Amino acid sequence: MESAKQGIIKLVEKYNKLKEQDKIKDYNEAQTISEFIEPLFGFLGWDIHNINNPNEVTPEENISNKRVDRGFRINGIAKFFLEAKSMKSDHDVESYARQAINYSWNKGVIWAVLTNFEGTKVFNAQAESKKLRDKIVFEIHSGEYISNFEKLRLLSKVSFEKGELDKYAESIFKKSQKLAVNEKLFNDLREAREILTKSFRSWNSSLSADDLDEGIQRILDRLVFIRVLEDRKLEDIILRPLIRDDRNNQELFHSLIGKFRELDNIYNSSLFKEHACEKWENYDLSEFKKVIELLYGDDVYEYDFKDIPADILGGVYESYLGYIAQKPIEVDKAGKFGKLFTVEGKKELKEKSRKKRKEQGIYYTPKFIVDYIVKNTLGEKLKEARSISDLKKIRVLDPACGSGSFLTKALETINDKYKDFNNPGDQHTKTEILLSNIYGVDLDSQATELAKLNLLLDALDKKEKLPELENIKVGNSLISGTEAELQKYFGKNWKDKKPFNWKEEFPEVFKQGGFDVIIGNPPYIDSEIMTKENPEFREYCSEKYNSAKGNWDIFCVFIEKSLNLLRDGCIVNSQGLHIGVVFLEE
Repeated sequence: MESAKQGIIKLVEKYNKLKEQDKIKDYNEAQTISEFIEPLFGFLGWDIHNINNPNEVTPEENISNKRVDRGFRINGIAKFFLEAKSMKSDHDVESYARQAINYSWNKGVIWAVLTNFEGTKVFNAQAESKKLRDKIVFEIHSGEYISNFEKLRLLSKVSFEKGELDKYAESIFKKSQKLAVNEKLFNDLREAREILTKSFRSWNSSLSADDLDEGIQRILDRLVFIRVLEDRKLEDIILRPLIRDDRNNQELFHSLIGKFRELDNIYNSSLFKEHACEKWENYDLSEFKKVIELLYGDDVYEYDFKDIPADILGGVYESYLGYIAQKPIEVDKAGKFGKLFTVEGKKELKEKSRKKRKEQGIYYTPKFIVDYIVKNTLGEKLKEARSISDLKKIRVLDPACGSGSFLTKALETINDKYKDFNNPGDQHTKTEILLSNIYGVDLDSQATELAKLNLLLDALDKKEKLPELENIKVGNSLISGTEAELQKYFGKNWKDKKPFNWKEEFPEVFKQGGFDVIIGNPPYIDSEIMTKENPEFREYCSEKYNSAKGNWDIFCVFIEKSLNLLRDGCIVNSQGLHIGVVFLEE
């Protein structure tokens, strides 16, 4: 790093000379960045101009009319975000630090950096404290850049590759207590669900547990969508004015229904379609206020839903689905609601949720794996496209789509290809892709609703109608057949297994011979577990699938089924088929 030190020495000398000549005040933010801050991080090993590593250092988008200047990434994964100020500015202003911290936190990134070159501050954005002094990891001034170079070097690319900043923070106890955006959002959604469930249950005692559960989720989905509309500036603030309007008195829920109807007219998606939950009674004003405030965050962590990445939201929903499975609403024999929730510690709840997801074969797939699979399957297929007409013919399936992380990435990938053909890649384009290219199936109806929500949020960028996502369907991807066949294995209640006849559900796909690309993270459950918990399903698979022989796992069956759903001629090269799956262990 000797050459780096020499370069930084010259930068500091240049700065000191300007200071002596009283010319600091003449430098605006852009000049400070281009002449001092970018060179500083360039000497620390970052490819500032993305010459050899595309998108390693990128300008960031506006966030709530504020701007964080740069994102620093390694292999596409954000390591920290930097807020730059002009040299004449006071980088001790708290709002500057809060801006950088809140941006990094909403992005799911630990580190936030604030600098005006004269001084540099590094914060742990996930530190669970209201006080900035608890979030700051270190501060270093330009006069110390060389004398305390080992500390400055913690911001180098090599340092982040080796995790040195993490180790340093741990050594000074600045990384022990943290709360990531996904953890907080999961906890807040869980609390919101509990509040709404208890409240609606008290006012609507005749509702079944299933109807109540489904309706509560529909209300929460709508509230999240509204928060995204607000943060993307597509709508004025909707929710907080409702809870602060004294005229609402005890009619908050009914005022909210009026907003649902307005939004249905504007966006025309099934999300706001008239639903049975709108006829429920609820006069707990204070309870609804709590739920709405939860979706804004708090004075430590403020949500900006515009900026929470799709993969983080998807991960939250996967955990949330596991929690719902773990905590169903109970009904006693008389049809009345029994015990709803138990009080348990975070650690115990997390462990139970993890265990339940494992029993059901559900795993959240990290973003970098989703990206890799989509790139090496759909990405390869897209290389064959010579026109937009070719793009419209490509059919992409996730047969166990969960909350839609693979499908969301597929949507973005196809949209990028549209841009290669000089298409704007806007909401109109993404709507076309959702209707023509994207298909998903999942056994869990709430998962498919969340997948639709995630896809719509990804497509949303203007105030206009959104599509009905009829290609995202509920069903068991592995079970199909005639009524007589299904009764043989599952008896008179065979419909409870949610069989899925592919050619009937997606006739337009099979008219062209099948799907072009199949991606996803299928469930994996050992056949021995199925023998104990679902013996009829195990017998069905053993007779219907060649891969279900001996001691097998359900992911083998998903692969076989996927191969059968691909159209002929889908082989691209010696690397194989346009099918991508992943197997993870927790």
